[in-house]
Amino acid sequence: MPNMIAGLLACVGIVVGSLGPWATFLNFSKAGIDGDGMLTMILGVIAAIALFSILSRGGKAKFGDRWVAPALGAITLVIAIVDAANLSNQETTVLRSTIGPSIGWGLWVVLLCGAALCVTSFTVARAVAKRS
Repeated sequence: MPNMIAGLLACVGIVVGSLGPWATFLNFSKAGIDGDGMLTMILGVIAAIALFSILSRGGKAKFGDRWVAPALGAITLVIAIVDAANLSNQETTVLRSTIGPSIGWGLWVVLLCGAALCVTSFTVARAVAKRS
């Protein structure tokens, strides 16, 4: 049960992080919803629905739905890692100073919550498998 709640909180974090800024440069920022954030937000909502449906059934899975949240958490994590790597590679040198965009708090939240969702929902999936 604690892992189920942690997984649901990770889904909420993914949605919140998807709405936040993913890239900042000087005083400008780009929201995650403008790019891959829309996809990660949808994945977070679907994972939350899958976890909540297992919770509402008293911890019993149907049709292998216990693996939906771990799979979506892994996909979200990969998207966040790729986007963070792409942002880190977009630096340039101007007058012997390196400048470039930095990773915004929204992308950090999605990355951390995606990892948390992977771990917690995998633990839930294993516990549900033992009950079924």
